Amino acid sequence: MPAQQNRSAMKTTARFLFVMDPYDSLNLDTETSLLLMQALIDRGQTVFYLPYEDLALIDGKPAGRALPVEQAAPYRPGEPAWMDLNRFDVVLIRKDPPVDGRYLHLTLILDHLDPRILRINDIDALRRFNEKLLPLRWPHAAPPSVVSMNAERLAEFTAAHREVVLKPLDDCSGRGISKLAWDERGAFRAEIEAALCDANDNPRYLMAQKYLGDVKKGDKRVFLVNGDPVGIVNRIPGPGRFLANIHQGATCEPAGLTGAERRIIDTIKTFLIDKGIFLAGADFIGGYLTELNITSPSAVRQINEVTGEVVEYRIVDAMLGKLHRHRQSMWGRRKIPSWSDG
Repeated sequence: MPAQQNRSAMKTTARFLFVMDPYDSLNLDTETSLLLMQALIDRGQTVFYLPYEDLALIDGKPAGRALPVEQAAPYRPGEPAWMDLNRFDVVLIRKDPPVDGRYLHLTLILDHLDPRILRINDIDALRRFNEKLLPLRWPHAAPPSVVSMNAERLAEFTAAHREVVLKPLDDCSGRGISKLAWDERGAFRAEIEAALCDANDNPRYLMAQKYLGDVKKGDKRVFLVNGDPVGIVNRIPGPGRFLANIHQGATCEPAGLTGAERRIIDTIKTFLIDKGIFLAGADFIGGYLTELNITSPSAVRQINEVTGEVVEYRIVDAMLGKLHRHRQSMWGRRKIPSWSDG
């Protein structure tokens, strides 16, 4: 970021609202949102926390029972109070998947926010794009994949590739992902049939993706801000495991980008900017883009741990720069109404 832009961003003062899962459900070993909160507080910003269960739409106006965050590391909230969400400057939607009916309704309520309020990430993008399907917009960058509810089509794909991973589309952190191997007796078909039903025995779409043996070397998380990498960590599956998610016991090591990975990031950057996806986590295995996380990308704690950097300040400074530009585009040179006005 240019120095002049940095100085402008640092002069920005605002009220930030994080819409998230309840605090007692967070995994504090991997939680990124709290780091961002503390970095904002350190930058002189005002931060509030809104558990998504306390979101409401009252006579067409979005409201919530929000807690002022006096300190995020360690977490120290103030007293909660019902607030008009249109009195905030920035709303960060950081609820983890599953992206289900509750998630859809959350986005529909937040559609009622005043247009002057900056959303990170864009609400329509969160509603429209699936983290596991997004890489398929660039087929050359993604591993061979098929998405279907048809057991025979998934079986044909498994027979063609011999080893596949099956992924439910609406969850995260490796939950529900299984590895499947073709066999002559056809026992793998029963595994497909079982995976096609959710916990409530309802049929669902599955992604079958060619198993990438290079996962043993790691699953690389690249944290993107406005399409640019700000931090990287390589996650190595535990012994005898194929999932490299931190929540699944992976270990972390520093990493860089290959030329092929840089080209893929350059390719997707315009899309991310155009769709208002300011924060994203791109996952690479063996040079393939396997997922593009946009709901609540994380791993900043692990990036800091292996690099010695403090990545959250880079993210927050870019966020303040975006807010500064957003205010200029919305109001020009006129006085920006403060949350405390009127």
